[in-house]
Amino acid sequence: MTISCNPKLIACHDCDLLQSLPDGEQRRGKACCARCGAVLHRYSRDSIDRSLALALTGLVLFLVSNLLPFLALNAQGRIQDSSLLSSSLILWQEGNTFLGMLVFATTFLFPLSSLLAILYLLLPLRLGQRPRFSIHVFRYLQSTEPWGMLEIFMLATLVAVVKLGDIATVIAGPAMYAFALLILVLAALSASLDPQLIWRRLDPRCNH
Repeated sequence: MTISCNPKLIACHDCDLLQSLPDGEQRRGKACCARCGAVLHRYSRDSIDRSLALALTGLVLFLVSNLLPFLALNAQGRIQDSSLLSSSLILWQEGNTFLGMLVFATTFLFPLSSLLAILYLLLPLRLGQRPRFSIHVFRYLQSTEPWGMLEIFMLATLVAVVKLGDIATVIAGPAMYAFALLILVLAALSASLDPQLIWRRLDPRCNH
């Protein structure tokens, strides 16, 4: 979706028709292209407040999922705990450097930086202020969104738990439940965040 500096105009991502878009802060539902019927924008009521609450909740869940044990293996009475960070460290130590860096980036670095970037943008906007370097931060946020692969990591973990069930008892730690909740919260945050509204608040040219 292409958004112009004029908050009333938007180019359809399917047919490129430039057309007027109602004010997202006053309308509800969705806006569709007048020519091809594609969805141009979905309006979200109280987008900033809801997204801010979800981002704070996500940050708490992120800290819990990384500070507490994620999984524990009980093999012949010997219990070994593991955490999210230890998984990438083990891959690194075993010579899988690239895979270890990829796991670290997709399960720790990008989710944390995305949550902090959202809080950096939304907290000042909620107070009626415009943070410094906000345009660059929001562009970074949108460019790193595809790299958040927490659900893929969770699926791989569940597959590993099933395979390890024959040789050891797998005990889910509190971090695993927090991680599952984090995935749901981030999905809700992605649906609640209104990029067009944020661009309009951040870019002074869109207010003229």
